[in-house]
Amino acid sequence: MTVLIATMYNKDKNSLLEQMNLQNHNTIIINQTDIVEEKLEESEFNKIFHTNKRGLSSSRNDALNLANEDAVCQIADDDMVFVDNYEEIVQQAYNKYPKADIIAFYVGHEDENKAKKKLKEGKLNYLTSMKLSSVQISFKKKSIIKNNIKFDERFGIGSEFTFGEENIFLVDCLKKGLSVYSYPVKIAILTENRESYWNRLDKYNNCIKRGAVFKRMTNKFYLFLILQYAIRKRTELKPLNIFQTIKLMIEGAKKYSLK
Repeated sequence: MTVLIATMYNKDKNSLLEQMNLQNHNTIIINQTDIVEEKLEESEFNKIFHTNKRGLSSSRNDALNLANEDAVCQIADDDMVFVDNYEEIVQQAYNKYPKADIIAFYVGHEDENKAKKKLKEGKLNYLTSMKLSSVQISFKKKSIIKNNIKFDERFGIGSEFTFGEENIFLVDCLKKGLSVYSYPVKIAILTENRESYWNRLDKYNNCIKRGAVFKRMTNKFYLFLILQYAIRKRTELKPLNIFQTIKLMIEGAKKYSLK
């Protein structure tokens, strides 16, 4: 098992791994920085790749490329702390669901009010997979590479459309017939050691970007996704009303279509 970590401007990988409770685990760190020449450093348990590229999806793809071909990969950000027995939990999950290509675990939050709800254990579909965050996702690298799947670098923090890359990734996997399961056992918690790179309060622009995400996910049903999202999130999206949010998301869908 290998943890794929995205970070920026890291100067001490050992401190990062200690902070994440991953000192003696297999890890691949993608460190986006201002270095002129890209550089790969390797040691017994980890690799760290220093690059001047930007974008979270770019980091995910670089880490995926560096993982061993038979690896089970766990996506991670640098503000996570893993439980001591996380590898045992992951192994148990893949033993229970040997045909799974992707298994999503539970990741808590140090502020319980910000923690996501647990999904039911079992197989996920298009709609239930949309409830996942990227840091919950693990996958068999062979399954991803065999189906020529990668993270869309037009989406995610550091890109024009700053979120939704995990939803797009999972939809792409489901379209290729891969099996996605939920195994709601906690493997880590999110901390608030740094500020979020995503401004959740910018509801106007976030609606535009959400429309682009839905369009990228499906040409046939994106209007349905826009409508259900506007209705389901109507309270959270105030002061925007339902009609304004629909209009903005359609604008985002058109903006993506022009790319």
